[in-house]
Amino acid sequence: MNNSENFKLVWWGILVIVMGVYLFGRYDALIEGKPSYFDTVVFIVWVGVCLAPIFKEMNLFGMKLKQDIDDLKKDMNYQFNMMKTEIKSSIEVSSANNNQIYVGSSPIPPEDSEIADIKQTLDDVLHRMGIATENNNNVMQFDVNNLPVDMFKVRFSFEKLLRDNLSSYSEKNRPTPIGKMLNNLISMGVSKDIVFGVKEVISICNYGIHGEELTETQIDFVQESAPSLLTALKNELRKAI
Repeated sequence: MNNSENFKLVWWGILVIVMGVYLFGRYDALIEGKPSYFDTVVFIVWVGVCLAPIFKEMNLFGMKLKQDIDDLKKDMNYQFNMMKTEIKSSIEVSSANNNQIYVGSSPIPPEDSEIADIKQTLDDVLHRMGIATENNNNVMQFDVNNLPVDMFKVRFSFEKLLRDNLSSYSEKNRPTPIGKMLNNLISMGVSKDIVFGVKEVISICNYGIHGEELTETQIDFVQESAPSLLTALKNELRKAI
């Protein structure tokens, strides 16, 4: 039997108050850093109960609160992937600045389980920019038997665009690594989401160029996302330079 909103609200309030009173009674022990195992369990449950309205639909004092858990997980995964890519890029730039060479230091491409969330977020960003992502004519066609060449073409299109527009920012007599160029774009005001998407596409291309086996999901992601990302990057560069 489904519980009414009022019953859920009352029960939620009782749980918060009862566990809150218990924790308040244990205040001295908690402050001294001497909580019991039961104190820890109660505290974790209390925090979970307090946060419950954020993660499910509930009417509180006439105001409807709703947060989609799937959207929250998607955003957290996306933010984690961005942080992971930024760390890899920082290592790449640091290596380039120290004039050191590391074998196999190319950023690892996103896993299939990550790509769906990345693509959905990129589609939302591109849609806000007015760039279509669902146009079938805007999807690259790859030859499975010639995949390394096709991946090289994609990477080259991004790298050429960056070098053509950032030539004045490059060091003399020394080509700037593509990872460093992409990091420089963020400080120039280029969308962080677009830069992140380009990095993910290039990381997949790098693996394909060097003969590493790519999954169908990774290949489809490059086919579907690269053209729109290239257009978005061109637009961002026009505004930034």
